[in-house]
Amino acid sequence: MHPDLPALIELQELDQKIARLRSELAQLPVAKKRMEGELEEAKQKLHKAKLEQQASELVRRQKEGEIDELRRQLARYQTQQLQARKNEEYQALSHEILVVTGEIEREEDNVLLLLEKADILQANVKREEQKAEQAEKEIQGKKKELADKESRLALLLAETESERERKKIRVDPALFGQYQRLVHGRRENAVVSVVHGSCGGCHMKLTRHTLLRVEVATEIAFCENCGRILFAIP
Repeated sequence: MHPDLPALIELQELDQKIARLRSELAQLPVAKKRMEGELEEAKQKLHKAKLEQQASELVRRQKEGEIDELRRQLARYQTQQLQARKNEEYQALSHEILVVTGEIEREEDNVLLLLEKADILQANVKREEQKAEQAEKEIQGKKKELADKESRLALLLAETESERERKKIRVDPALFGQYQRLVHGRRENAVVSVVHGSCGGCHMKLTRHTLLRVEVATEIAFCENCGRILFAIP
């Protein structure tokens, strides 16, 4: 191996580590946002359950008010019937009393159904409250774990970047410039080993001349296809 390559390989390993750490750090806000979305969804379900309960309660109260009005109407008809002097008037009031009585019975049945529904809706609200509380508790714990992870990653990134700066001065400036151009050209592995006569980056077969340069290691060898820096594994 060319004597300038070990330091460059170490530098590349640090660069790859830095890239991984930055990628992990970039994912943390995404994870946090996803968790906040899960919590918001649980809260929305609870809000919806409460609205359904409130709407059902409002309908029941309206119907109870209608029943009270029907009962007052029934009492008026009954009073008028007692005061009726003509048979026709009496019969007409009997018919109205029968109609109102039927309406009262139907509305009372509806109120009973709404009371049964109220029990179901109350149980649903309680269930969604428990889910929301559990979700909030779990997500608060996960957010703390994320915050701790972020602190660890940030510290490790800073340490790795400092180490990179120290290692960079050990690399030949000209070679470092070539390495940087490859990295900026989206060659994540700018320095690769020769594998079975092929470039370890693009996997294309290398010429005998290039393989000889890698083996002799008196000068830096490059892949003819992708331009990566080559070295031979001892």
